[in-house]
Amino acid sequence: MPIWLRARKSATVLCVLLLLIANLFIVWKLFAVEYSAYTGSIEGTFIAIARVLAEHPGEWKWWPFWNGGMPFEVAYLPFMHWIVAAFSLATGLSAARSFHMVTASLYVFSALAVFWMALELSRRKWASFIAALAYSCLSVSALLIPAVGLDAGGPWNLRRLQILVFYGESPHTIALALLPVAVVCFHRGLTTPSAKWKILAGMLAAFVVLSNAFGIVEAAGALICWVLAYPAKPWWKAPLTAAVIGVVSYCWISPWLSFSMIRAMRANAATSGGDFRYTASSWIALAILSAGYVLLWWILRKVEQRAHVRFFVLLAYFFTAIVLTSYIWQIAVIPQPHRYQLEMDMALLLAVVFAAAAILDRFPRGVRAAAVMVLLGGLAIQTVHAIGYARKLIRPVDHTRLSEYKIAKWLDEHRRGERTFVAGSTALLFNAFTNNPQLHGGHDQHTVNSFIPIVDFTIRSGMNAGSRDAEYAVFWLKAFGARTVVVSGPGSTEFYRTFLNPRKFDGVLPALWREGGDVIYDVPGRAASLAHVMPAAAVPAQTPVHGLDIAPVEAYVAALNDPAYPPATFEWEGMNQGRIRANLIRGQVVAVQVAYERGWEAWANGKRQPVRGDAIGQTVIEPECAGPCEITMRYTGGNEAVIQRIMSLAATLGAIAYAWAGRRRRRTGG
Repeated sequence: MPIWLRARKSATVLCVLLLLIANLFIVWKLFAVEYSAYTGSIEGTFIAIARVLAEHPGEWKWWPFWNGGMPFEVAYLPFMHWIVAAFSLATGLSAARSFHMVTASLYVFSALAVFWMALELSRRKWASFIAALAYSCLSVSALLIPAVGLDAGGPWNLRRLQILVFYGESPHTIALALLPVAVVCFHRGLTTPSAKWKILAGMLAAFVVLSNAFGIVEAAGALICWVLAYPAKPWWKAPLTAAVIGVVSYCWISPWLSFSMIRAMRANAATSGGDFRYTASSWIALAILSAGYVLLWWILRKVEQRAHVRFFVLLAYFFTAIVLTSYIWQIAVIPQPHRYQLEMDMALLLAVVFAAAAILDRFPRGVRAAAVMVLLGGLAIQTVHAIGYARKLIRPVDHTRLSEYKIAKWLDEHRRGERTFVAGSTALLFNAFTNNPQLHGGHDQHTVNSFIPIVDFTIRSGMNAGSRDAEYAVFWLKAFGARTVVVSGPGSTEFYRTFLNPRKFDGVLPALWREGGDVIYDVPGRAASLAHVMPAAAVPAQTPVHGLDIAPVEAYVAALNDPAYPPATFEWEGMNQGRIRANLIRGQVVAVQVAYERGWEAWANGKRQPVRGDAIGQTVIEPECAGPCEITMRYTGGNEAVIQRIMSLAATLGAIAYAWAGRRRRRTGG
């Protein structure tokens, strides 16, 4: 190997090592964290999913723990949880410790991935290193947007780390870490005849999408920018190939990015985390931003010959425009636009560094070297600041002293298996500690029963309920099968304390447990069962207009406790199946307080029974048996799941056949 080539490889290895060391120093403390001190973050929900995956391998059709239940894939896009669960099983470490070790590792990998993408597209080692180092220690969004800098504790603080540690956005972080790798794979797949890189491009794009819903926009945006920055002949070949890869990739992952998941995201995205419904201003802003993007593309095509510079600038415009439009004019062109700060930071730094490198190319070598040294010195100082910031930011906690833990463990010991109503940070952390189901819980953007968020709001806020606040709350607790309700008030370590009137149940419901400001109340009921026998006329046939509109459900709640109807037992057998036993009279139905989804099947005495949903989103079985009746209720996913499994298998076989054909062509020289 020539000396100059060895020197180039050694320099690349040095860049990788320096980036690795810098990022390890920044995030090192996170590797040792089991539970974070920031109990208000959403990471408790992710730990819960990974824990359950590890405890119930293969039982991944139904998720019974949140919102009365939901298809498993709707709980959250699963790629990160698969990795954490696999790591937990392989190492024997807890899901919480595994979660932080995996996310810390992928955080470090993110900077290396940016370096690889920049080097692959530009073939400029030192510019790529500077861009990746800047990404490691600097946040442009905190510098440019006062609100972001204030939230991060200062404009020089590392927003990407804060969003991971303080807010718990690990899936978003992982999607962004995988995005540069996907870009590299697409770049090679679309510029070479290699089947391998096309297949890898599809796989990496799938992993980005399966990590986080923001990954869908990331992958699509990056691919559009690449196609426009790297024109090919004929012009349609690269877009068509990319589209085919995208379609095949979706077919491959469709069982996990299911039609149910897409419906839930579409239904909830515009109102989850804020009001992002489209208005006339949104359409005008979208038209202006789109016109600006087209104009920028046309200008770059005329004045900039370097395709990688065009790509980075277009990508920076794509994400920066989304974020700044939200912060400056408070206009959302897509749901939750402010959360694309991470993408903005990466793309804008790449654009600035490579645009500056293009300008510096016009100066003498000595000037370029001096500029690089000054920049590296400044980034070294900023890296030291980032390390200090990280050491203060990353803080573990003894979770056994938390209200959230004590509540979960008390219920686990005394009311195991019963549904409860918890809110705030207790809801976020609850299923990290216990398998007891929640009435609400999880992520609103993935809720399949759209009435449950209304019930949740009514119970916590009591808005417009007046003196009937507790009455309405207890009504809905009974309607949705909650046997206990947890309220955190003054003196609690609960982070949010979302009950506006934390004493509303005093004297109304018996208190089972008190400590500090936390109280667990009993919700009296006829039996701790999710199945109830009642006449068909009592089943809700009209969806209430709001949380105070209880008239359509009054007959249903009355029937739950009416001793005139025979009792029914309900027992979960794993996560996807339940068994009901009751003594029935013909004409009666079994109302099951489990969310209805197409894909629920019921069987009795070897015969399939009719299953439908009621007007508040719960399940109704119409058994065709009388007397003692044993009903097996099983979630299969229905025809939708069958179609998606066929699509996934077809995509897998198609990719294998394509790879085999490509290998055969290479062997024959075709």
